Amino acid sequence: VMLDCSRNAVMKVESVKRMIDCLQKMGYNALELYCEDTYEVGEEPYFGYLRGRYTGEEIREIDGYAKAHGIELIPCIQTLAHFTVPSRHDVYCNIFDLQDILLIDEPRTYEFIDTLFKTTAENFTSRNINIGMDEAHLVGLGRYLTRHGYRDRFEILSRHLDKVAKIAKKYGFKAHMWSDMFFRLATGGEYYKPNAEIPESVKKKIPENVELTYWDYYNTDKAVYDGMFKSHLEFGCGVWFAGGAWCWQGFAPLTKFSLRSMKPAMQSAVEHNVENVLITAWGDDGKECSFYA
Repeated sequence: VMLDCSRNAVMKVESVKRMIDCLQKMGYNALELYCEDTYEVGEEPYFGYLRGRYTGEEIREIDGYAKAHGIELIPCIQTLAHFTVPSRHDVYCNIFDLQDILLIDEPRTYEFIDTLFKTTAENFTSRNINIGMDEAHLVGLGRYLTRHGYRDRFEILSRHLDKVAKIAKKYGFKAHMWSDMFFRLATGGEYYKPNAEIPESVKKKIPENVELTYWDYYNTDKAVYDGMFKSHLEFGCGVWFAGGAWCWQGFAPLTKFSLRSMKPAMQSAVEHNVENVLITAWGDDGKECSFYA
């Protein structure tokens, strides 16, 4: 299960422990804490500034509790986009390309990312990590474009991924990342298009310590999942699947739609031998709905 502990609601330590109790009873074996900037990073005082964050001690406490209950606590961070709050602080202005997207090929950007990995390595015992990289729609079209001119955006993304993967390897991590940007760049912004023409050269550049996570909370047609899994497996690396427990629209979970979309998704995941499956619980649009619901 992946819990959004970044947007609108940062779960208290005791609440995470309570969730771990629930997950153990239901037979789950892993929990990803999605944190954009809500974890303490020594060199980055504005992480979680005035809005809640986990200290290193609290992460280690949760990690130990999870391990004692048979749950692997996996860090789930961002290394490209979704740095919405940090992008508002002047101290970070030189490492942003456009909106909440980091500036690729800027040395300070990789110093920043190295610090994030150093922190997670110190506080999480798991050496699996979700490195994000989703929804960077305008990557390479802001400050990067001004500095370097227009460059092939597949090339920019692949180069950035390679640098991030090397930092992950430095700290002993095996990474998985949201896969949508490879498809969006190939289709003009669409994700769920199984016949996306992704260059073979790009597929071959996925680093050996990185796996792709196909996320889909919307489709109800099994054929879409079949096609997307087929496209992902063509990359030749490990593939994860992330479905959604719809708890991010309103005060009650949209359980009926979660079931309509996830039954064909899980059938397809089984048929394509996808072993790692996440249920995501996002906190978009106000986080009115309880994760426990």
